Amino acid sequence: MVRQRCIAIDSPSEWREALKGIRHAFAHTWENCYAMQQTTRLEIYLYCFEEGDVRIVCPIAERTFEGYTDIVTPYGFSGFTDNSDYPEFTQHWTSFVQDRGYVCGYIALNPLLENSTYFGTDETFQSNSLYFLDLTLSDGEILAGLDRNRRRELRDWEKTLSGFIFDKAILTEFFLDNYYDFLYRVKASQVNHFSRETLSFLFSLDNVLMVGAGKPERVEAVYIFAYTRHIGDCLFNIALPEGRCHTSSLLWYGVNYLKSMQVPVLNLGGGVRENDSIAQAKQRFGSRRLGFRCLKQIYRPDIYEKLCRQMCADPTDMFGYFPAYRSPDLYGCTG
Repeated sequence: MVRQRCIAIDSPSEWREALKGIRHAFAHTWENCYAMQQTTRLEIYLYCFEEGDVRIVCPIAERTFEGYTDIVTPYGFSGFTDNSDYPEFTQHWTSFVQDRGYVCGYIALNPLLENSTYFGTDETFQSNSLYFLDLTLSDGEILAGLDRNRRRELRDWEKTLSGFIFDKAILTEFFLDNYYDFLYRVKASQVNHFSRETLSFLFSLDNVLMVGAGKPERVEAVYIFAYTRHIGDCLFNIALPEGRCHTSSLLWYGVNYLKSMQVPVLNLGGGVRENDSIAQAKQRFGSRRLGFRCLKQIYRPDIYEKLCRQMCADPTDMFGYFPAYRSPDLYGCTG
């Protein structure tokens, strides 16, 4: 019998149980979604589909706009993930979102986990690329994949290791003291402006690794990784201007640590834009490039069009900001 349910954020044990036996990323976990709720204050739940031994899950956040509700995946690389193929899933998902009365949905898809049988090609859009490092390779094989400059930077890595900082209290203080200035300096989007409550909770977790570097008297850079037994993620990396030189060595520490934990793959993330300087830096680590896609689904076309017209947005534009009526560049119609 088919069962579709919403596991609330105040049911962590049920959430964790639903993820058992399913490959998932840190963004799927109760811990990540709870942390994100401390910033967004949105209603967040784990959607769970079950039929026989088949289970499909996806974290979802509900947002209201002018009295209507749309859905979005919380921050991170999550989306639908499962323990088995189920070609009939789309019709059940359609029934679920219609019963809930949602206007539309923006579902980010983790390229390592997405199942293309669950959605149509007309609903999927690639906005960027992500870069993944295969941690099942030997150290020598990973090193061989690095470009010449990265190998040169890591030549004396073992000597550098002795100066690394692992005290989470010290690193958390550094991060919180410098994060918001760092966001301003790099012109980061508003979605990256997490509350201190979110960040402090994340950094307290056992499966969040923090490693820093700098001079004896102060931290200059910190790299933060989160992981499940299936996938590791480069979560944050901030540095003072003089601390940028530590980036490669801190990342290499994370690679080695996650390998020791038998995590098979590391998501390095992507650039701000396709193939920008940040993306190129990740390519130099010998990573594999995969398209980062999302679902843009409209469940109630009449309401979607109404809200777009109200905000002077084009309801037919599926390549720009979605949902169009939430675009930060809009201020509504006048006159």
